[in-house]
Amino acid sequence: MSEEFRIAWMIYAAGTLVLLLAGWWFMRNWKWSWLRRTLLVTFAAALLIPARGTVQDSVALPVLPLFVYQTVFEEEGASPEVTANLVFATGGALGLMTIWGLISLYLGYRREKRRRFEDDPYFNEQ
Repeated sequence: MSEEFRIAWMIYAAGTLVLLLAGWWFMRNWKWSWLRRTLLVTFAAALLIPARGTVQDSVALPVLPLFVYQTVFEEEGASPEVTANLVFATGGALGLMTIWGLISLYLGYRREKRRRFEDDPYFNEQ
C-alpha cells in the first residue's frame, strides 16, 4: 500500500471518528444509552470496515463509500462482494449491540428489583 493511500486512510478514519464523536455528543442525553451505542457502532462498522473492490489485487476501501460509488456510477450496480461485506459488517454490529442492549436492560431490571426489595423487605413480586 502506498504512502499516499495510508495517509488518505488515516484522514478518512479520523474524519469518521470525529463524525461519530459528534453523533455521541448530540445523543448523550438519550434515556437508552444502549440504543445510542447501537446506532454509533453500526454506523462505525459501515463506515470503517474495509472491503476489496471487484478488481483483483486492489487496495481495501471503506465498504459504505465503495457501495455507494458502485451503486451510483457503475452500470451493473454494486458488486455482490461489496454488498455482502456491507450487510455482514452492519448486521454483525447490530446483532452484537442488540445482545448488549438486552443484557443491559435485564441487568437494569434486576438492579431495580433488588433496590425495591432493599427498601421494602416484604416486597414480593410474583
